[in-house]
Amino acid sequence: MEKSRTTLDQWITLQAVVDYGGFAQAADVLHRTQSSISYTINKLEQTLGIEILSLEKRRAVLTTEGELLLTLSREVTEKALSLEKKAKNIKFNNKLKINVLIDPMYVADPFLNKISQFIKQNKQYDINIYRNSLSKSEILVQKEYDLIVSPYYIKSLQPIVLESITTTLVSHPDSPLQKLQDEELLQELQKHSCISLSPDSPDTDNQAQVIQVGSVETAISLIQHGLGYARLPLIFIQDELNKKTIKQLITHKKEKEYKFYLYLNKNSFINENLQSLLSTISYSTNI
Repeated sequence: MEKSRTTLDQWITLQAVVDYGGFAQAADVLHRTQSSISYTINKLEQTLGIEILSLEKRRAVLTTEGELLLTLSREVTEKALSLEKKAKNIKFNNKLKINVLIDPMYVADPFLNKISQFIKQNKQYDINIYRNSLSKSEILVQKEYDLIVSPYYIKSLQPIVLESITTTLVSHPDSPLQKLQDEELLQELQKHSCISLSPDSPDTDNQAQVIQVGSVETAISLIQHGLGYARLPLIFIQDELNKKTIKQLITHKKEKEYKFYLYLNKNSFINENLQSLLSTISYSTNI
């Protein structure tokens, strides 16, 4: 049997350099030094006798040969990591699980309709669906979730485009913010508590206080108790607006749209199964 002259670590390191935008970024993600990353890539190139990365304006860029090898390497590392996870589940006699994370700002029904048939046909898996928001940097390094729905666009992770969600700024009807509008309102917002569903929301910049919550329901409840303001999806709060328990704030851009994206964890142990699922999702991938 012929023995491999390269290692999984070398290929994973190469993927990290490309996916995260450079040697320094890969070092941060892999918790290694930049010199270690550089040495690993150089050793891989020497072993293969092929230049994989070239420097252009102080930036590492894949060569033509490197692009081909990167694509092939992903297939190898995905299968190897999948094998390890399956072995772990066998060891602990656990049922295989699919972990899905959906951002709390996203209206989940259309997406769940798309995957419901997959769930019915794959009863060998337990399905865990969570409502939470990850920052862009957390999405890049996370290993826990197999599918993620997020408003952040990360080109290197090849997202699938989902629906856009319309949001609006709201507060308690008796809030002093309701007496202001446009630029005067925007300046005053910085002095009030911002209730946020997202760790990277631009609404939280320069705020006196940020209250991070995990659900629209919690945000609505806080506002109804007279606390601060929030940007929330219109479709989730229309009933409360009609009841006048919360009220829209008046700005020149009262409503704002967020586009959402679906990400597949490339290291998921069920990658092949999920790839077939994603191919059935009829959203455009042109961005």
